[in-house]
Amino acid sequence: MLRMRRTPKDRAAFPTELPSMHIPNGVSPQAYAAHREVLSVLMLRFMTSRLRAMYQAYDGDLTLCLVLGEIASRNTERFYDERRGLQPRSPNAPQPQLLACNALSISEVTGIPRETVRRKLAKLVDLGWIQKTPEDMYVITDKIGDVFAAFDDSQTYDLMHTAEQISNVLQR
Repeated sequence: MLRMRRTPKDRAAFPTELPSMHIPNGVSPQAYAAHREVLSVLMLRFMTSRLRAMYQAYDGDLTLCLVLGEIASRNTERFYDERRGLQPRSPNAPQPQLLACNALSISEVTGIPRETVRRKLAKLVDLGWIQKTPEDMYVITDKIGDVFAAFDDSQTYDLMHTAEQISNVLQR
């Protein structure tokens, strides 16, 4: 069978197909299957809570939220390596350099039209949350750390609380 490459729009229409299901180590596939409905409810509550918070924080502009999120994710890739985990740094070591990104890469990864991405980038620059480099690339500014500190704390709490609930369900 010919396997077609899925676009972001295709993945949104069929989210259960991606990514492949990987049950974490230490979790019984039987326990996961037995509690799948409850796990779905917990995830629904978590995601709805987070989407509501994002909607409010970005004055209803979830596209702006997504564009900033993609920039920040790309910029900070060197801060935490998924394969190696947190790598300790010596106190005198310089902060890792931000990895800049451009409008085209954001458009490609999100499926948002490039012109829409450009408008959102201009708004984020006006807000002072990102800056444009001489190479027409974008990086986050220190200002978003101040603006979003409480928001980040709220998200972290929500995630940890949901993870604890999931863990309790899977231990039954």
